[in-house]
Formats: sequence, structure tokens, C-alpha cells
Amino acid sequence: MTARNKKIMWWSAGAIVVALVLLYLFCPPVHKWGNTLLGRNEKELPKPDTTKVDEFEYGRPVEEIEVETIDVPRDSMLDSLAKADSILAAGLVRPLDGPPPTHVPGFGEGPLPPAPSTDAVPNTTDEGMQQVTPATVGDLELKPSSIAVVNNRINMCRNKYNKLVDLYEEWAKRPTAEMQEIGIKLKEELLTDLTMLMKLSQKHNDEEGMEAAADLRREVNKMNF
Repeated sequence: MTARNKKIMWWSAGAIVVALVLLYLFCPPVHKWGNTLLGRNEKELPKPDTTKVDEFEYGRPVEEIEVETIDVPRDSMLDSLAKADSILAAGLVRPLDGPPPTHVPGFGEGPLPPAPSTDAVPNTTDEGMQQVTPATVGDLELKPSSIAVVNNRINMCRNKYNKLVDLYEEWAKRPTAEMQEIGIKLKEELLTDLTMLMKLSQKHNDEEGMEAAADLRREVNKMNF
């Protein structure tokens, strides 16, 4: 066999294989016959029945279930509460059935606590505000700052606080409208200075200045003119 005949034979075999593959893919009888030869028994897909569209789309219809109605007896406690809440007449309520209430041991026994006396009442001003005496600068533990600017600001706030404490003690003994007005003004000025002291201490990261500002502000807020 010449080379030309061999080439023709291979081309013919290839063409036959390609034709068989195409027939297997696109021709249903050949496809079915090929599956039989290969041993593949494929089940045919179910075809929808046009006369039973509901069954095909939504499944088999569910059978109607019979429901049994159970009679539950009413709760006697709820009935008694409903009767107790119902008003028969103006001011009359239907009582509950049962034994009368009995005494609870330990409840209402023993002497009554003593009545409050005037000594137990805190000292208040005419406006109902509790009178609080602020601490003096000597009682406060105000440490000097190592930074000169912060230390000068602390000393200035101390001096103003001393004047404000003296005025507050005098106003507490003999309150007048003029002294109250002056005290409120000095208090607002000192609170402003303490705010500046706090910001300055935070700027220099000085703990002594921040503690002094917080302690003085706490005592100034106790003064209610």
C-alpha cells in the first residue's frame, strides 16, 4: 500500500468517526442506539400533561385535612378575677370566694419608729438651698507647680478664692441683695480664671496645676449665693 492510499484511508476513517459523533449528538435515534450499545439506559424526562397543568406546576394537590375542635374548660381563677373586677354597683365590688385574709406574722408588730425631730433636718436657706461651707485654701492640699507661669496663675486663683470665701461666710450670716450680687460676680470671674488655669496646665502637661484648678472649682461650686 502506497503512502497516498494510507493517507486516503486515514482521512476516510476520520471522516467516519466525525460523522458518527455528530449523528450521536444531534440525531435522537442514533443517540438512543449508541446509549444502548454503551450500556447507558437513560430515563426519559417526564413530559408535562397539558390537561393537568396545576398538578405539573404546583405538585400534587394536598388532600383536605379535617380539623378536630377541642373544647378547653375555662380557668376558674381567671373567671374569679373577672368577677372581682366587675362592678355591681357604684362603690361595690364582687368579692372573691375563699377564706378571709389572715394576719401575716411579723407585719405591723413592734413599736413605731421615732418621729423626725428638728435636729435631723439639714440647715437650709430661705430659698430651700442647703447651706454648705466651702473649705479654706489652708485646708486644701494645693501643691506648687514647677512651672512659673502656672504657679503664678495658681497663686492668683488662691487669692481670689480667699476673698470669695470671706464674702460667702459674711453673706451666710447676714444675707443682703448687694452682697449676693457681688458674690455671684466674683464667683463667675473665679470660675473663668480656673478654666484658664486648667487650659494652661494642660498645655504644659502640669499635673499640679490641673489638680489645683479641679479642687478650687469643686469648692467654688459649693457656694450658692
